[in-house]
Amino acid sequence: MSNSLENIDNIPWQVQQLEELTHRKKSVYFDVEDFEEIIDYYVVQANYKQSLNIAEYACRLHPSSINLMLKRAQLLASDNKEKHALELLSEVEVLEPSNFEIFLTRGAIYSQMHNYEKAIEEYNKAVIESDEPDYVYCNIAFEYENMGNYSKTIEYLKKALEVNPENDLAMYEAAYCFDLLSLSQESIDFFSKLIDKHPYSTEAWFNLGISFINTELYEKALEAFEFALAIDPEHNSAIFHCAYTYSLMNRHTDAINAYHTLLDKEDDESDAIIHYYIGECYEKLEDYDSAKAFYRKSTRLNAEITDAWIGLGVCENELGNTKAAIKHIIKGLELDSENTAYLCILADIYFQEGLIDKASDLYEKAISTSPEEESVRIDFADGLAEREAYEAAAEVIMKAIEEIAPGPNLYYRMAALLYLQEKNKEGAFFMEEALTMDFDRHTDMLEQYPQLKDHQNINKLINLYSS
Repeated sequence: MSNSLENIDNIPWQVQQLEELTHRKKSVYFDVEDFEEIIDYYVVQANYKQSLNIAEYACRLHPSSINLMLKRAQLLASDNKEKHALELLSEVEVLEPSNFEIFLTRGAIYSQMHNYEKAIEEYNKAVIESDEPDYVYCNIAFEYENMGNYSKTIEYLKKALEVNPENDLAMYEAAYCFDLLSLSQESIDFFSKLIDKHPYSTEAWFNLGISFINTELYEKALEAFEFALAIDPEHNSAIFHCAYTYSLMNRHTDAINAYHTLLDKEDDESDAIIHYYIGECYEKLEDYDSAKAFYRKSTRLNAEITDAWIGLGVCENELGNTKAAIKHIIKGLELDSENTAYLCILADIYFQEGLIDKASDLYEKAISTSPEEESVRIDFADGLAEREAYEAAAEVIMKAIEEIAPGPNLYYRMAALLYLQEKNKEGAFFMEEALTMDFDRHTDMLEQYPQLKDHQNINKLINLYSS
């Protein structure tokens, strides 16, 4: 046991006395409640070994205490001694067979052992006697979630909310499962019905707003968040999502104003994220100097926010400060070296500077990181084509056609690149394939390569396939 007691005012008198007696090598005796206080203190301190030692000693002094035996079983499980813990619980069950804490503890141990079906079986026994059945229903839901059975997860989360509509954990988990299963309308219906029964549930309104965001019903989302804030004006998540929704609606000034109300309400890490989002709004408004200021503040509050470094780089590039742009984006890549989007952003800047080899190396890395990402290969080819490296661009697209399931975009790009090399026969083959796959996409090709708009061969094929 520790011989020193720091912040003594925050330490229960029982712990102080225990430490003093132990230091003086005196015998120790406390009643059951005091031992529970001591055990709980060391658990909070994450001193599980000490907690278990005290629990075992307390059980020897109070061998008939169910509560101490349960604590000992829980601590044994925390020490990866599940078998011993289960044996102890069997002894406790003989003494008090209707104690739901036995079933809860046993369920938690089976869950720890990844025996989810046995865990559910024990929790179902516990729910009958529990004075907090919603808590038990949540545990059952989590076991089904562990098994990947999200429909059952939702079923038991609904049961939890029927018993206790204020169970925020159940509400958030239900929202998560609806989102995971892409059940957006079901999510809206669920939270709407919950609000009909409990119109002052802040979390129900909040989660309804999230459901509306997922279905791109942004006006309705704002309305839901505003109802949540009418009930609880300090609901920071609702304020944040109001701001986020404004940005999704391209109402970036409104988003900035909403984000500003959150600044200094949260800790530095949250403030760093908020500064990043404000910077992003200014970037979308093309106010790059203001965007830079907020991105920079974000990185000062938390240097690990990679998107803020990338945002700084993008803004510097827009302002013509290429060296600074490259430096910031490289910093972002140091934090997340496999991020395909970051690799492509830096590659495009190198293309812009005429550094084709450097750009190509980065695009090759991006392709190896995300080989199925068609857009990466198309962007690489477009970058080469803008430098009139049509043959190299065609090689990139041809390799993509060979390596991934080719869609019309790849065939249109291949056709365009062949026509630009005056290989009309080969171009016509790919053009016909593309027109057969998706006729309307030919307009995208002509927007990318406007020099082909008057190409006789291309227009002839377009007219042929339009009829």
